[in-house]
Amino acid sequence: MTAPGTLRTYLGIAPGVGKTYAMLAEGRRRRESGERVVVGWVEKHGRQETRAQRGDLEMVPPRTLSYRGSTFAELDVTAVITSGANVALVDELAHSVPDSKRERWQDVADLLAAGLDVVTTTNVANLRSARDYAAGLTGIGAVESVPDEFVRSGEVVLVDMPADALRQRIATGRVYSADQVGGALVDYFRASNLEALSELGRAWMAGDVNAVGRDLLVRRGLLAPPPRPLVLAGVSGSRRGEQVVRKAAEIARENDADLVVLHVDETDSSPRQVHELEQNRQLSVELGGSFTEILGTSPARTLADVARARGASQVVVARSRSRLRHSSRRSVAARLRRLLPEVTVREVG
Repeated sequence: MTAPGTLRTYLGIAPGVGKTYAMLAEGRRRRESGERVVVGWVEKHGRQETRAQRGDLEMVPPRTLSYRGSTFAELDVTAVITSGANVALVDELAHSVPDSKRERWQDVADLLAAGLDVVTTTNVANLRSARDYAAGLTGIGAVESVPDEFVRSGEVVLVDMPADALRQRIATGRVYSADQVGGALVDYFRASNLEALSELGRAWMAGDVNAVGRDLLVRRGLLAPPPRPLVLAGVSGSRRGEQVVRKAAEIARENDADLVVLHVDETDSSPRQVHELEQNRQLSVELGGSFTEILGTSPARTLADVARARGASQVVVARSRSRLRHSSRRSVAARLRRLLPEVTVREVG
């Protein structure tokens, strides 16, 4: 049984950064080291550097197909497999074959299964996990795509270039013909777009494309920022309120969260309780939070309702000093844990 070949993908942050050039350069190096290398498919785009790099590398003639009255050239998988080569260079991994639902990455999978090593190319905007983020950032969507897991099944090399350098290449006609330059520079190839695509590409390589993609859209004003996390502190009129507020504020700082201090007013408060609550109010504001009082008959249920409504991630309350209440699961903290199983409940004191 033939051992499968290895995949190597040159991942470009945008068209024109040199991924096809890098693929051809690797092909030449591997041929010089004694391997049999063929070019199964290459997109030249009329670029002089690409044509020069291809040089005398052996080309496998494409197959011809007709579709809706037009003739297309396509990668000939069978011819590449029977060529006797052990390395195939195949450009544009995300390309879709016009006459079928088949995509080029599936042709590459067949080459790998036949034992050939494949060196290929694609852009960040064609990766399925990054495609929507790239489209949102540039305003131009990619129709063709390739599964992330297929690209990650082999080695990936990110091909990047400073935005100014790529824009200079475009302006001098080294990427597109003169009649395409104006529109390309104004739209897709704005410096801000290229910098965002570069950041998106590095994030994909690091396995963090979703978090970075959303952050880029938020920074561009294209996506509402996620709500900030919230720490909710429940205080009574006892002297332990200060401990609760300070601990909740510490947790809020550590988690870059908002702080809300809540007092559930069950009965008329004594002068001492009123004084303690005023101290808690002042301390809450000093520590960057807010203080709220709500009338209610059940502190635990009211805290739980507010936590759910505000999306609190943590609730801080004073520890019950009654062993009976704590052991019978009737303490405020115990009830909160039952009412809010998805929220972290902390006790202080």
